[in-house]
Amino acid sequence: MTRREWLGAAGGAALAGEGVLKSRDPRTGREVWQITSGPSDSHSCYFEAQPFTPDDRYLVYASRNSGAWQLHRVDLRSHEHRQLTRCARLSSMSYSMHPDGKHVVYLDGTRLCRTEVSTGAESEYLDLAREFPAPRFQAPVRFHAGRTFSPDGEYTAAGYSDAGGGHGVALVNLRQGKVEKTLATPQGTGGHTLICPADPYLVTYARTPDRQNDMTLPMEERPRTMIVNFRTGEIRPYLTMPYGWRATHEYWGPRGDRFYWHKKKAPGWVPASICSMKRDGSDWQTHFTSETLMLGHSMISSDGRGIVSDVQKANDNPLLLIDVAKGSHQVLCWPDSTMKDGQLGHVHPTFSLSGRYVAYTSDRGGVAQVYVVPLG
Repeated sequence: MTRREWLGAAGGAALAGEGVLKSRDPRTGREVWQITSGPSDSHSCYFEAQPFTPDDRYLVYASRNSGAWQLHRVDLRSHEHRQLTRCARLSSMSYSMHPDGKHVVYLDGTRLCRTEVSTGAESEYLDLAREFPAPRFQAPVRFHAGRTFSPDGEYTAAGYSDAGGGHGVALVNLRQGKVEKTLATPQGTGGHTLICPADPYLVTYARTPDRQNDMTLPMEERPRTMIVNFRTGEIRPYLTMPYGWRATHEYWGPRGDRFYWHKKKAPGWVPASICSMKRDGSDWQTHFTSETLMLGHSMISSDGRGIVSDVQKANDNPLLLIDVAKGSHQVLCWPDSTMKDGQLGHVHPTFSLSGRYVAYTSDRGGVAQVYVVPLG
């Protein structure tokens, strides 16, 4: 029997989708908090992003419990939930906490916005569509932006594609509310547009189409990740796997001195490893390898000591906590998500900045819900 206890906003019974359900994972015995419970899908942020406020008071999540996708917050002390946004067209995977620790940043259609988590006060940084007017680009233009920032919060990176098949990346100055510079990317952009924490003028993105599995191509045609230098305008391959391997789901370390990714056997998936290199492309290291587990998405803690990773085997996936120094791991719990098409079946784990909590998503009950694992 697992212990299951509903904690409502005032310690009483929780109403539809509210409160926090605390139970113990039946396999590991570790306490797990179910944050959402409504009839519609809810999810935590994408693994590159941050859903917690720095003081661990609030967790921000996206939910359709009110109809359309909106952002909500839960107070991890009182267990009270509150809807934060009234967006017309929220990109539900676009959100992340801003480095100021007070605001969550997200895309509402083409508007890059922020909302203060404690009060719900909303403001707009800029409308990206106004920054890319026709005829320079063929409208409509689609954007992805706002999931990673420079440490001072002044800059974020955006990717865009237009109706004519054009693609590019942009450096967005949030303090001034403008796009500072754009560069066309003829190879296309496959998302994962990441600003380097150590240098905001360096931005990486995943190249598309992905040709990593074609082992007949020359190496220069098989990069996973490209890097943009907005000072010089140079765009060049940044991460390319040896023949027989592919890379996925990359991210910068907290200081921007190292770049991390998942290395997978190709064709196939396993063995799979979590690797990194220095910002200049040197000193490749393997931090963890599994011969059997289909490692999917991971994130390193702010102190660099731990990595949390999901596994992408449908309905049978552990959540791993990896000790970077030792290369060892423990299973925190079993999300057992479906890995269905789209993003709602993916676990996408993230550390809080303090390292005290891990948030993730699972749809094992048929509806995607948000969960938190306390680490002590």
